[in-house]
Amino acid sequence: MPDKALVVSFYFPPLNTPATQHPAWFFEFMKDWGIDTTAVTSSVYFPGEAPEAPPADDIIRVPVKYARRFWRQVYRAELLVQGHSGCWNPSFIWAEIAARAAVRLLRNDRFSSMVSTSPTVASHWAGYRIKKRFPHLKWVADFQDPFLGNPFAHSKPFVRPIERRLENAIFSAADFVSANTNTVREMWQARYPAWRDKFVVTWGGYDPRETIAPLPLPARPAPVLAHVGSIYHERAPNALFEALGSLHRQGKLGPGQLVVELVGSNDLRAVENPAQLAGLQELGLVRLREGHIPRSEALRISEEADYLLVLDITGKFNTKLQVPSKLFDYVLIGRPIIAFTPRNSPTEYILSRSGVPHVVIHNEGSPEDVEAGILRLLTLPPEPRPASPWFRETFDARQLAKSMAGLLASSPSACERS
Repeated sequence: MPDKALVVSFYFPPLNTPATQHPAWFFEFMKDWGIDTTAVTSSVYFPGEAPEAPPADDIIRVPVKYARRFWRQVYRAELLVQGHSGCWNPSFIWAEIAARAAVRLLRNDRFSSMVSTSPTVASHWAGYRIKKRFPHLKWVADFQDPFLGNPFAHSKPFVRPIERRLENAIFSAADFVSANTNTVREMWQARYPAWRDKFVVTWGGYDPRETIAPLPLPARPAPVLAHVGSIYHERAPNALFEALGSLHRQGKLGPGQLVVELVGSNDLRAVENPAQLAGLQELGLVRLREGHIPRSEALRISEEADYLLVLDITGKFNTKLQVPSKLFDYVLIGRPIIAFTPRNSPTEYILSRSGVPHVVIHNEGSPEDVEAGILRLLTLPPEPRPASPWFRETFDARQLAKSMAGLLASSPSACERS
């Protein structure tokens, strides 16, 4: 009889965000490695609506349908309160009802393990509550982004001691804690040396069932360098805009030679020179296509781009803790990539072994470095190159699920070790 694992995640398909990748992959692909799965997730999100999901015996969505309007307003109130404290980790109220739903399930069916996935960290709070009731469960707390140390977190000082206690409680109770990059694991090992053997890495990756490949380049007046996806406040590419303006003034870059296309919901409040950006738009060197787009459309735009842009930028923090999820799509497309990233970052490491032509511009670099990088990109032919065997093996979602299944199946739980 196969092992059974509970997958706990506030975000889950058919909602389409990077936050749903790990829980969806664990839920689907761990079955290939001898572990049956049941998911506990949310039926309500705020703001916005999730697509209606068909009922499934192995997916428990709470709250129940008749209560969703009420709970949407509860989530709204929760986010308003969190906004005053500088937090953005919704769904702690959901975690309470999710834990109760899981307890009812576990009373009637025997599970051997559990994996909880963030964002949001409330999924781990639900996992913590479940683990306390059923200590025999082997629990992996999977963080797709770090909690403390996340450069996009802006909690106010009075909240930070609570966050430290929460992280300590989760790390203490979990059998394993999974980081999204090797640099996050190293940060945790330095912070919690007594638990260093608990920390593992589960990278982002790609779904092998999804077809991602270059499309023929459309006829157009200028080659396109595309960034497809949201730009957060701190990721505004000021160095790129400055370099484009400088190259134009020097006569080294003009209309018809390149257009930088930023597609998606872009928060450009951190642009340091709005007048310059407006001028670049008038020249046709920068084009903004605002608004959320479905994944199918995002992939099509990426697959038709001459060049692809990665913005691994965290403003003044310049941390090396995350990898933009679009990097994995870009590598599979195989056309030249230009990446703004810190020196020796996980992004740079992946690109160095990807097999795909690329230019890395370090965030610490000089304006001259940025200009030289852009000109170097334009010398690379846009013919696609296949991703390396190392990339395809390492970041295949089935292999990531295999590693997770191995953790859940092989190691005794914390209570069994004690």
